[in-house]
Amino acid sequence: MSKYYNSEFYSKAIEVANIEWEILVIITDDKWREIIYTWYDIEEKTSQSVYINKCLLGWFIKKIPENVLIIWFWWGAFAKYLEDHIKNINITWIDIDKTMFEIAKKELFVKSDNFIVSDALLALKELVKNNLKYDLVLLDIYGWDGEVPDYIKDIEFFEYVKSVLKDDWVVSVNFADYYIWNLKHDKTHENLVNIFGKNFSQFLAWTNDRWNVIWIYNLDKKYSSDDYINKYTEHVQKWRISFDENIIAGF
Repeated sequence: MSKYYNSEFYSKAIEVANIEWEILVIITDDKWREIIYTWYDIEEKTSQSVYINKCLLGWFIKKIPENVLIIWFWWGAFAKYLEDHIKNINITWIDIDKTMFEIAKKELFVKSDNFIVSDALLALKELVKNNLKYDLVLLDIYGWDGEVPDYIKDIEFFEYVKSVLKDDWVVSVNFADYYIWNLKHDKTHENLVNIFGKNFSQFLAWTNDRWNVIWIYNLDKKYSSDDYINKYTEHVQKWRISFDENIIAGF
């Protein structure tokens, strides 16, 4: 059974389907092509969207995060996973589309109410002004065709991201397939390295006929795939959370 939500940012209604506790969110363009498709299993507390799982590897490589900032909230799958697996997690959401918060609350039952409906850069400036800091920043912003908005690529934007990130923590960045094909002509990664240093991890994720590229920055050293798998296994046991094979699948 599907429900539909209208958003001022999409010409077609956003479809939200609940199939045996799996929540699917589908956005289509004017030609009825699926441009964004992702899902979360409320009962199993897992995400089948590979890019979400790989972005979350950032906090498994560290200790338990207490305060997380999600930039481009996108209906709440990141937040839901964190709430399901970490007790007393504090999450701040930033998204320009208030419909995403509505979907998160009504369909995923996300608990956090600390949301900011705003342009990402303006919101970051306000957080810096208030001297707020986060253990983990998840950055997941791009447009209809996967292209990253110009201001998201700038040094200034990443400087603000670093200003709200605690020194010993990480930022996870997800870009769609547009970025992979335009990597040679784009300075986004170069700017990120200039701000966060040369220690980073990169993962390619294949979801519903589309590629995503995920980076984890501000690391203290270079981590191998085995390092991530071992850290994940160690922390699952230490924190007594459910093992989720999707997190470390596909290395």
